[in-house]
Amino acid sequence: MDAGEATVTDTQQFYADLVMRHSSDGVIISDPDRKALWVNPAFIAQTGYGLEEIAGQEPGSVLQGRDTDATTGRQIEAACRQRREIRVDILNYTKSGAAFWVDLKVTPVYDSGGRHTHFISTMRDITERKMLEDQNEEMRHAEALRQSERQLLALTSEWLYSAKSFDELLMVIKRAMHTLIPEAEGALYIYDTSRTMLELVTSWGTMPAFAGHILPDECWALRRGRAYAYGLKPIEFVCDHVDKPGMPYFCLPIIAHGETIGLMHIVFDGFEEGGLTRHMRNDVLRNRWDISLICGEQISLAVANVRLRQELQEKSVRDPLTGLWNRRWFMEHALREVTMAEREGRDLALISLDVDHFKQFNDRFGHEIGDMVLKDVGQVLARAAGKTVAPCRLGGEEFVLLCADHDENAAYAQAEKLRIAISESTLSASGQALPAITVSAGLGVFGRDGTVLEDIMKAADLALYRAKAEGRNCVMAHAGPDARKPAR
Repeated sequence: MDAGEATVTDTQQFYADLVMRHSSDGVIISDPDRKALWVNPAFIAQTGYGLEEIAGQEPGSVLQGRDTDATTGRQIEAACRQRREIRVDILNYTKSGAAFWVDLKVTPVYDSGGRHTHFISTMRDITERKMLEDQNEEMRHAEALRQSERQLLALTSEWLYSAKSFDELLMVIKRAMHTLIPEAEGALYIYDTSRTMLELVTSWGTMPAFAGHILPDECWALRRGRAYAYGLKPIEFVCDHVDKPGMPYFCLPIIAHGETIGLMHIVFDGFEEGGLTRHMRNDVLRNRWDISLICGEQISLAVANVRLRQELQEKSVRDPLTGLWNRRWFMEHALREVTMAEREGRDLALISLDVDHFKQFNDRFGHEIGDMVLKDVGQVLARAAGKTVAPCRLGGEEFVLLCADHDENAAYAQAEKLRIAISESTLSASGQALPAITVSAGLGVFGRDGTVLEDIMKAADLALYRAKAEGRNCVMAHAGPDARKPAR
């Protein structure tokens, strides 16, 4: 080697030493068995380990720890056995036990004869990048959770507003609240008719049964007129209706048409102080508080919607004068009962009933008194109402009773009972007693008179006409020659 070549070689070595010593990346040179031979100053700064502490050891055995991914470690081992380059992200630990992430590149080195002589490992600290990635992942996860919650809330809202009845609405509330806030148990209370207490109408979760009723002044939310969360503020007081004071809970008034009609009570069993770290506990509770407020508003709107729908439905099928079911309701339910009677072999009868001499009564005393008579008859019929007897006003002085599970004898007995009760009723106007009210009635029986509603109604009407022809104030079972004689 001449002087010029020596100068070039020395210069290259000088620059190589500069790079190795002043690089910010940690560098380890190992033998073919992966035993450490040399480390640069950046490695010592990164890990806290000097050459004397790592020399002769496989670097991974010193740097890897309890949370290092074992699969990544095996990938490095496999690459080194096969003498191929590998680059991975891996969690290492410093001498003091602090975790840090590195972008690790392990490269096999060969001499001019192709013999494997060394491994060179470079470690670039990427802890900050990993933290940002983890934060972004948490943000993506949190956004995915919020998106899922929004979708569940939208779905819940759709089901709530689709409920046709209060019972259906309670079913949706129970299922939705258990899905939206699975960590909590809950109950829904509604004011009784006197508004002196709130009665339990449904509950969800795994807690023992909630109290069957609570008083309005036992709840801070009802007393203050707004939703109340216990377990999140430095100054707070337990509601009197709560049995376990240590548990966080929410109380949310349910409002329909501007009036407080109930209370939703949500309890977080297991969230007492010490059950979770305060940070985790408060984060979960604040998230669930926001969801609960939205649910409370949606449930309030849904209750108001169901109530309005029921009121409109009730008005559409009720006779405004007597409060009995009207013709529309009768036709719908009578057709259904006829179908059930035919399908299941059940008894069914109709009682067609008419106020005797109503026109004369109306003409003599006036329409106001006529309406009073119809209301009185309606009240007598309403008292007979039940699961199997449905009194209806078809129009004018014409009434009909839909009698499910009634054969001819049972229907006849029911009609006689009503006829007598109406005849014993007394009315007065302007201090004067009015003439006695009497009715005539006719029966139509499923099977005997037909299996089609029109045929049964026609038979009942014919029997009614027969009762009027026989002198009124009586019941006829049917219009044939063997019809029952008038009751006297």
